[in-house]
Amino acid sequence: MRRSKLTDPVTSWSIGGGSLAAHPGFTVVAGPLLLTPHVGVRFLTIMLTTVLSGCSSMRSSAVPGPAAAPPGAQAARDAARAKSDRGLACLNRPEIDAWERRLRFEQRFQVSVTDSVARGAPYLERVREIMEDAGLPPTLALLPVVESGFRPGARGTLGCRGLWQLRAGTARRFGLVVNAHRDDRLDPELATRAAARYLRLLHARYGDWPLALAAYNAGEGRVDRALALHPGATFWALAEDRQLPHASLDYVSHFFAVVRIVVPPKTC
Repeated sequence: MRRSKLTDPVTSWSIGGGSLAAHPGFTVVAGPLLLTPHVGVRFLTIMLTTVLSGCSSMRSSAVPGPAAAPPGAQAARDAARAKSDRGLACLNRPEIDAWERRLRFEQRFQVSVTDSVARGAPYLERVREIMEDAGLPPTLALLPVVESGFRPGARGTLGCRGLWQLRAGTARRFGLVVNAHRDDRLDPELATRAAARYLRLLHARYGDWPLALAAYNAGEGRVDRALALHPGATFWALAEDRQLPHASLDYVSHFFAVVRIVVPPKTC
């Protein structure tokens, strides 16, 4: 089978030219790198902002980078990327506020999100590139923090697998092979490409990211039935009216809180 760029993540990487493993905020253990408690969200924010801005050098030396774009084209691309990320970061909802407080100030949530991002660090830059190449906000690269904790082999409910917790039927719908001998959902690059296609379809269908992410989480049928009863309603109105599962409200709010932490508030 063709080896994808993300199949074997790099074991060391750099942030702004310095070794991440050597950073005093990281402890090398047998297994993933884990953030020590004294670092908390502040260093996490620096790390993620660097990765998602495309300034890191986490790509393995064996993987060639994309050709440099002309200065004008790159500036336009950067502006479009910043605008799309601001749209995700600047939603003002009490549910997102509550999740942001948990992620910033409650230790168990701090540990969970920092561990997830530490696991995802070898993948994040490439995932960001795939999202951007698909015309999606680059910060959607953070969705596996909520989906799987950035565990490529994660097993979820209803047979969901991989970084993006795709069901077998959804994976096949977007071109992945899932059978007794091969499961492309476990290949981070192939799964990310399929997830990007699915997210793009959902956004085109529902017109905004809260509804699109609710459909990714709960299924298109669940969102369609809710909208059939309340045409034109927002995700938040549907959730408040209990037309969508509370788990979806938590899922969407959790993700937007992660994005808020990464994208500077002054951009709103």
